[in-house]
Amino acid sequence: MRYINIVFVIILLSGFSLNAKESFCKESGYLDFQNKENQTEETLAKIIKKNPKDMDCMIKLINIYLKEGKVDKGFELLVKANKIDPKYIKSKKIHQILEIALYMTDLKKRAIKNNDIKSWNILGATYYKMGVFSESIKAYTKSLNINPSQISPRLTLALDFSRTNQAYRAVKELNKVLRIDKDNFFAYYYTGKILMYQIKDTKKAKLYLKKAKKLCQEQKNRFGKDIYNQYMKDLENETEK
Repeated sequence: MRYINIVFVIILLSGFSLNAKESFCKESGYLDFQNKENQTEETLAKIIKKNPKDMDCMIKLINIYLKEGKVDKGFELLVKANKIDPKYIKSKKIHQILEIALYMTDLKKRAIKNNDIKSWNILGATYYKMGVFSESIKAYTKSLNINPSQISPRLTLALDFSRTNQAYRAVKELNKVLRIDKDNFFAYYYTGKILMYQIKDTKKAKLYLKKAKKLCQEQKNRFGKDIYNQYMKDLENETEK
């Protein structure tokens, strides 16, 4: 599965030309879409509810969802639109993200139906790689509710929180990892970085980073040579400041 960066998606959608016939989004007597204030999520949803086959409005709403970070909703609406008129969707640039939309929507359905850890984790990892951290948080939270002892998903969940400016929640998740695995290098490393650059507690950060450096040396064989050298160089720089 080819991962698509959400930044690319937004740039892609910004150039859409919406010219389908008989669209309520085009009927100035019903709604003046020259007024950008009227091109809102709520307004478009109402139009689509009354006219469920209005493809122009659907694509406008998909565009809004993606720009607002509501990627999950955007994907679901794209899949729905494709079922209604696949020929129309294929004629638009949005077709380039249909594959990932179908994949993610189907994966979520399976995860919900089976309450399946593996599916939730794949969903979380995919959204993380796409940079859609809010959806990654939702998926990993579902997975960890089923099995709280998982380490790798919790580490990524901590990174999700960090990347959405929820530093204290990130540290809380990393502390949970350390209660399960007291010598987890990544938990110490990520905690040190978050304390250093987001929470601004340099003194405490260095304690975690020094522990991470020690663990990196002790667990050298788990890393490739280049990765090990990169971590060590970074940790030496951080702990000697």
